[in-house]
Amino acid sequence: MEINEKNTFYKYLPLNLALLIPFPGRFVYGLIIMLEMLLITLTGTLVNALVNKLKLKELKTVIILLTMIATTILFRQILVVTYTEIALTLGYLIYLPPVSLFLIQVIYSDLENPLAKRLKTNIIQTLLFSLNALFLFLFRDLAGFGTFTFFSKNHMIYEKVLFDSDTVGIFSFFATLPGVMIITACLLFLNIFTHEKIKILKRVEKQNDIY
Repeated sequence: MEINEKNTFYKYLPLNLALLIPFPGRFVYGLIIMLEMLLITLTGTLVNALVNKLKLKELKTVIILLTMIATTILFRQILVVTYTEIALTLGYLIYLPPVSLFLIQVIYSDLENPLAKRLKTNIIQTLLFSLNALFLFLFRDLAGFGTFTFFSKNHMIYEKVLFDSDTVGIFSFFATLPGVMIITACLLFLNIFTHEKIKILKRVEKQNDIY
């Protein structure tokens, strides 16, 4: 990604990590959200390119929003057929990603570049956000419940108990909403700290190249 794209990514990261707070703190749900966001990014970027090519600028916003919602509905229907338990547990929460400022910004950005480059950039940005989100879900799963969850056979959720309730103890706090907010704040600080360090290193490299 270019520098301006990275700045935009970190600008919207806090809002979208906060968006994940209402979701159940299980790793398997994080994977579902990641797949949903990647699918929305793919279809949204392709439809955006098609709308620009057909010069339907007046209808662009409506068409893209309808595409994002339709993609989410289709994804949910597939989820109902394959993993009904997950679909029922998430309920209306599955409709939160389409209204995410991050996804809207990603789909609308970098329109002057070729479609192939835009697809690559948009997918990378969504993957970067997804990795942050997956870390949050994994930490809540392990520290909050002492378990690891994944997809299983017969449309069920696999749950591996790693620690009993006595071992988890105080860490179960991180499965609650206040605990999630603390984790989110720490994760944001880590991302911002890393981002600033990268900027400093790049500035030093440029100065070394000049001299």
